[in-house]
Amino acid sequence: MRLRLTILTALLALAALPGFARSQGVSAGNMNMPNLGRLAGSTVNRPATNPGDPTLNINDTFAAFLDSAIPRNIVGLRFDSSYDNRQPARATYLFPRGGVAGGPGFLLPETRVNTIDFTSYAEYSLDTWFSVFIEAPYRWVNPEVNGNQSGAGDMRYGLKICTWTEDNFLATILLRVYQPSARTETLGTGHWSIEPGLLAAYRFNENVHLEGEFRYWIPLTRDDFAGNILRYGLGLSYGQRNPYGLWYAPVVEGVGWTVLSGKTVVASSPDSFVIQEARNQTIFNASLGLRFGYGRNTDMYIGYGRAFTGHTWGRDMVRVEFRYVF
Repeated sequence: MRLRLTILTALLALAALPGFARSQGVSAGNMNMPNLGRLAGSTVNRPATNPGDPTLNINDTFAAFLDSAIPRNIVGLRFDSSYDNRQPARATYLFPRGGVAGGPGFLLPETRVNTIDFTSYAEYSLDTWFSVFIEAPYRWVNPEVNGNQSGAGDMRYGLKICTWTEDNFLATILLRVYQPSARTETLGTGHWSIEPGLLAAYRFNENVHLEGEFRYWIPLTRDDFAGNILRYGLGLSYGQRNPYGLWYAPVVEGVGWTVLSGKTVVASSPDSFVIQEARNQTIFNASLGLRFGYGRNTDMYIGYGRAFTGHTWGRDMVRVEFRYVF
């Protein structure tokens, strides 16, 4: 626990250091600190943040599987389907251990799970550099061995703090909290988790956007199945929002996870399974999709993703999303 708190504190401190140094006029000998850009909270000569502004200002992103680095006012609905998860208990990232050693979750060791998640979410920007958000999923779970389940999943909420901005670059701190509020143990993880992260967006020109993320998932439980997980990804899109008509932007994304600790269950049948260390298992998904909309405020995303590693959270994925920005 001490290591986890140290990592979180370090992330927050690194984000705040440049602004503190500038405000204090820190220098080394006769060398002043270089100008690395404007602290995000500054409003001096700050560019406008209207959606669809056709300049190099970062005020819109198009990725779907990555978290957006832009704090803003938005509400949305997201539909996800995932198929062929053969190790659902891995590090308790998606499901509790279930079926072994009296753990919570599935009654019997599970061989394969398909899931559908319907998530409503909202984000409110208290300032141009700070926002809070909440995500409420409803989940359908279709296991191969155990009975089907459906109901409310774990609630998620958190905040974004934009720490650095330039005309063509944006960096943001993310903190997400996972609350074990699922209707049944098979619809959530069964424990609290926190996820600090760093988000970024870079705009090469009016049409080409690069987005990235680095997140660290930390389960707050003594269950030895639960493990820390690094998540990282990049997304590239081509297009821009047309404030007065139809527009579209193709998006390609790659997301990876590396499990740092914890365990997993590998089952070929309910009575034939082994418990393995999940440490150093890496999963990589790639997705291709299209975001399109009309005007400044509304857009929709349709995309397909597939796992390209032996370990997976699901071999095939489909995402459909509707957003309203205000």
